[in-house]
Amino acid sequence: MNPRMQGFERDTVTAIVNSKRVWLVHVIVNALLMVAFFYWTRIPEESGLQFALTVVGGLLIAFVTLWLHSATFDYFRPAAERSFIASFRRSISRVPTFLVWAVIFGLGLWLIGQLGTYNEQIGGWLRHLLPGPLRREVSPRSAFSAMSWLVWFLYFFFWPILFLPVGAQVVVRNFRGFYSAAAFRPLREWRFWIVYSLCLVIGVYVPYRLAWMLPTRTSTLNEQTWSLAVRLGVGYLLLVTAWLLLCAAIMRASEGDAALASVPDPEPMAVLPAR
Repeated sequence: MNPRMQGFERDTVTAIVNSKRVWLVHVIVNALLMVAFFYWTRIPEESGLQFALTVVGGLLIAFVTLWLHSATFDYFRPAAERSFIASFRRSISRVPTFLVWAVIFGLGLWLIGQLGTYNEQIGGWLRHLLPGPLRREVSPRSAFSAMSWLVWFLYFFFWPILFLPVGAQVVVRNFRGFYSAAAFRPLREWRFWIVYSLCLVIGVYVPYRLAWMLPTRTSTLNEQTWSLAVRLGVGYLLLVTAWLLLCAAIMRASEGDAALASVPDPEPMAVLPAR
């Protein structure tokens, strides 16, 4: 077993349990950011003042969002001082670099998403590249389905697992984080893949199912409204929890050496005098 990953799951969960205030900050601030973004999209641009308010408001929302999440990565560093305020101070200078990373990450997701609109064309083209005997065994429908699953895997698994740890290292090492060896350690750790899959289920799949859950019995509009509010609230809390769990797992898998070095050596056992 890799000594860096000993106690990986336990240390990751413990880091979240001991970070209740950070969890509460994320619950409140992310909700405020979503509300601010909603009202920002409704600002008219009929005058110069309104246009300036749109620009300033958009930049402020983006800055606070990047600052919050960069500070979160810094907070979960194994060897860092466990103070969210100190993490905010350390990470503020890395926000511009973190913005560069966020643009690249978002562009990668967008490009992968564009592949999804060409599933049939790409699947058919790849099928025609197969040798004749193998091509007869693969139906066009199977080729399209395989291409759809490949896009899904790249979008939800490979690209986030590859590039989210890079963002964490950008927070720690600035531009050097883009090519730091620590950024690619989680990709080689199967235990991190399992934790990531768990976070994906908790933070994406379950909230999605809760949001689109259909009522099984006839109910009033008021009851449906309350049901939707509760389901969305629970889904939001699960999303925040899964994201913090993933941040802690990324830092633990990326900087396992630092975590191992930060654990004090056990005190030597006292030698009893011989009688």
